[in-house]
Amino acid sequence: MSAPGPVVGRWDEDKLARVITNLLDNALKFGQGRPVEATIEACSGRVRLEITDHGIGIAPEALSRVFDKFTRAVSVRSYGGLGLGLHIVRRLVEAHRGSVEVASEPGIATTFTVELPLDEGP
Repeated sequence: MSAPGPVVGRWDEDKLARVITNLLDNALKFGQGRPVEATIEACSGRVRLEITDHGIGIAPEALSRVFDKFTRAVSVRSYGGLGLGLHIVRRLVEAHRGSVEVASEPGIATTFTVELPLDEGP
């Protein structure tokens, strides 16, 4: 993980840990054993966390629904899971008055970006 310096905010520590764990688990699961990159930085009263894997990616037609409950972009037989991890991420991030987005190029990289306000808690 890279960060230019400490990032301090008012967040629920357990819930934020769940967000980071779910995103890292997802990156490791679909990253095909390649390195996962994580960066965090503060700018303009917000903190931005980006987690990128260089694995299978997400098909363009699936991007708009990856945060939906019980939605899976790949076969459950190949990768397992319930389709709840990213839904939970979105709900927790929104509870902190933040946002989460995904960008992906199949076979190249997938990046999840979480932005949270620095001065407000849930």
